[in-house]
Amino acid sequence: MYMDSYGTCQQSSFFEVHDEGYLVHAKGSGQAYQTMRCSLRFRAARDQQLCVKFNSFVIDDCSVNFKVFQESQPIDFARQPKDECLFRHYSCQDSPQIVCSTDRYLTLQLYKERIDAQGYSLLLQVVPKTMKSAFSDEIIMSLWMIVGVILGVVIVIVVLAVVIVLCCRKDRHHGRVFKKKNSKPRSGAQGRLLETGPEPSAPPLDSDVEMHHHILNSYGQFPNEPPPPYQPKPEPV
Repeated sequence: MYMDSYGTCQQSSFFEVHDEGYLVHAKGSGQAYQTMRCSLRFRAARDQQLCVKFNSFVIDDCSVNFKVFQESQPIDFARQPKDECLFRHYSCQDSPQIVCSTDRYLTLQLYKERIDAQGYSLLLQVVPKTMKSAFSDEIIMSLWMIVGVILGVVIVIVVLAVVIVLCCRKDRHHGRVFKKKNSKPRSGAQGRLLETGPEPSAPPLDSDVEMHHHILNSYGQFPNEPPPPYQPKPEPV
């Protein structure tokens, strides 16, 4: 179908998209029966969404705009799509690749500010895609991101553990710390004997009494009689 054709742009119902899809052309060639604004509304099955593949997208005239809408039900075919339903907007210097809707409805619009604009050439393909497969890529990507984060955390923990173990081993090689052995407390008389020493068996004597005993013991071996008289030794004959 051609977006430059007045008859195609006046379609008052949905273009039902089946497996084969639609090939959409738009080329500013200055042909007759052109229109300044052309809106094509597509609808897929209930369990599908729609994707637009841009096989060729060239807009040299910036007065030409290509818009993608996601309209909500009910849709008034007699009016153009509302601005709040705008999903994508492309113009000159843009190079889109593919865009997919979030539901089964999609509206494509080619808008020219001048009816004689010719600096554009578009070749699009509108195809259906099941919603399950559409979201599966995002789910897989999210799972991979979660796995990557978990692996990163595990690697950081392992590296920190290895660094801590190496530091502990290095400290042990530099010096050892010995634990002071606690002596067992002595009990009873043994403890008191070690602390104060042996107790005397009898109370100490008075100093005067001790001196008196010393004198008696020192002179007790001599008799009380006076010494014998002096007798000279006889001279030899």
